[in-house]
Amino acid sequence: MKVLAVENNPKLLKLLTHLLEKEGFETVTAEGGAEALEKYRQHKPEIICLDVLMDDMSGIEVCRQIRASDPAAVILMITSKSRDVDVAEGLAAGANDYIVKPFDLTDITARMHGVAQGIIARNTPDKLGESYAFGDLTVFPYALRAERAGTAIALNFRDVGILGLMQKNKGKPVGTESLGAFCWMAQASSPEKAVHWYIGHLRKKIETDPENATLIKAAVDGYIHE
Repeated sequence: MKVLAVENNPKLLKLLTHLLEKEGFETVTAEGGAEALEKYRQHKPEIICLDVLMDDMSGIEVCRQIRASDPAAVILMITSKSRDVDVAEGLAAGANDYIVKPFDLTDITARMHGVAQGIIARNTPDKLGESYAFGDLTVFPYALRAERAGTAIALNFRDVGILGLMQKNKGKPVGTESLGAFCWMAQASSPEKAVHWYIGHLRKKIETDPENATLIKAAVDGYIHE
């Protein structure tokens, strides 16, 4: 799922982008209002994280323009302006939610997953129950979760992307280059290291013993699900 992250502060934009990409969202960025509108028209993201205070155009105006042409996009206003009147102005412009700086990163993560699940439920309600077996796991890709012996495991977009790719190539090694390209890690400064780190992160979620993985095993120049 694609997210447009718009933030006037370059350091905060980098932090927000890192967080979103870590959670498996494909992220496009902008540092100003005009750039945000250009990137929106070019990429058509499903979710927009939108700063309010920008030098060239306010986030409120950007929100109005996007909402005028796209009633379905989810717009989250992110701002240091916390007065009730400011919140009301953002919501009146068409924002779906309002997040006040400084924000907690776990709160952003939870909200983004809630938004993503809402979009999936709205667009593909008939697919939420679809599942497949991945070893002793049952994976529900559209619901962003897996189950083992009745215990739910929360997954993100990159998780289900990796699991789906491994399942599709069951019994065949999948190279780190293919994993990186498929799961939007190719743009990392060290794509191979990014893939290895993320597989380790995923193993901690899904493996009974992450140090002795049985679901996603190491293979020559990649990984394999047997």
